Amino acid sequence: MKYLLSLIFLTTNLIGFCQTSQVLSLSLDNALSLAMQKNTQLLNANLDIKHAKTQVSEVLSSGLPQINGNADFNHTFEVPTQIIPGDFVGQPGTTLPVQFGVPFNANASIGVSQLIFDGTFFLGVKASSEFVKISELSASATEIDVKEAVYKAYYMAIIADQNLQQLKASLKNMKQLQSETEELYNAGFAEKLDVNRVVLAVSNLNVTLSRAANQTSLTRQLLLNTVGIDINQEVKLTSPLPTATEDNVTLSNFDPNSRIEIKMLDQQQLLNELDLKRYKVGYMPSLYGNFSYGSSTFAVKDQFANLGNDWYGNGRYGIGLQLPLFDGFYKKSKINQAKIKIKQTENNKNQAIRGINFELNQAINSYEEAKKTLQLQKQNKELAKAIYQTTSTKFKEGVGSSFEAVSADNEFTQAKINYLNALYELNIAHINLQKAYGIL
Repeated sequence: MKYLLSLIFLTTNLIGFCQTSQVLSLSLDNALSLAMQKNTQLLNANLDIKHAKTQVSEVLSSGLPQINGNADFNHTFEVPTQIIPGDFVGQPGTTLPVQFGVPFNANASIGVSQLIFDGTFFLGVKASSEFVKISELSASATEIDVKEAVYKAYYMAIIADQNLQQLKASLKNMKQLQSETEELYNAGFAEKLDVNRVVLAVSNLNVTLSRAANQTSLTRQLLLNTVGIDINQEVKLTSPLPTATEDNVTLSNFDPNSRIEIKMLDQQQLLNELDLKRYKVGYMPSLYGNFSYGSSTFAVKDQFANLGNDWYGNGRYGIGLQLPLFDGFYKKSKINQAKIKIKQTENNKNQAIRGINFELNQAINSYEEAKKTLQLQKQNKELAKAIYQTTSTKFKEGVGSSFEAVSADNEFTQAKINYLNALYELNIAHINLQKAYGIL
């Protein structure tokens, strides 16, 4: 039995280990979907929405009946003594000490108060509802930022991996060149300098490759952290870097008001205006209703057991009117502050529109420049490829030097990396363009 339990425990641990060490296939769409579920910023933004909704309930609660119950027991161990004229008992000219009350009493009561009219209450409910909307807009803005971060982190991880593969291919070619050069040297057709030059190139490539591998690991960790996954999770990126982007936006259909930032400022302005109205209606009276009912029981000294035998009820209801007359100019100051906030928000919106237009122009220029750069780097890659092929052929035929072969290989590798980086920059520029248009 003990052996069986040990076997079950070992098997369970092995299964758990296999599950945790399993490679996660992660496409770009998967990464975006997971980020919507796991990213900390988004999780907190959604919690902000829930928090705002509870604030609506909080404001509404002040307009609902407020019901309170109360119960107490008192033992007056020394009943207060009062002096009354003796006339009450037929002894004029004298005074008599008497005690009013009993040593034991208990009370139970219930009270209800209800807001009937208060202008600030209704505006408060409206403002809290609008605050939920601004929380939802803020969550949408966070979602856009997270999508942008995931796109860029995913593309960065892809390009880092592809650059690493290019360096590995170059190292393989360079080692092949080293082997061929050593054979030529042993046969007397190459100098020791040629061998040393290739060995040095291999060594430098190993250093570069090590750095690139570290960079690849860091970019993957950045991606996983952005998505909200454990950075030690092994992943396989399955989506390629897009080789072409679609120009699906035009200047003619752009409206700055479609940007989430402007929508948030408009919503903030609405809240500011509601604040102004709330302070203004503060000059209006408030009307409240109230109701209470209670019951009391008493017992005299040495008759505590009789407490609770007889109960005596009492009750009342009424309404109360509160009319603000003078508050030391408090509401006037608040009204002036609200007007200033409205003006500030208006200024912020104008500045935001100018900033958005600048951002859009910058994004368009960067995108067009990135397309031109990609085309040039593509031409450079083809040219470097032709040079590399010619140089390799010459070296193998014994009419070229190792210096030319090493240089051509380095230039071809760098040209391929430059092309990949240009492709990455084009995709990043396209993301920035989509965000500037408000369609990311």
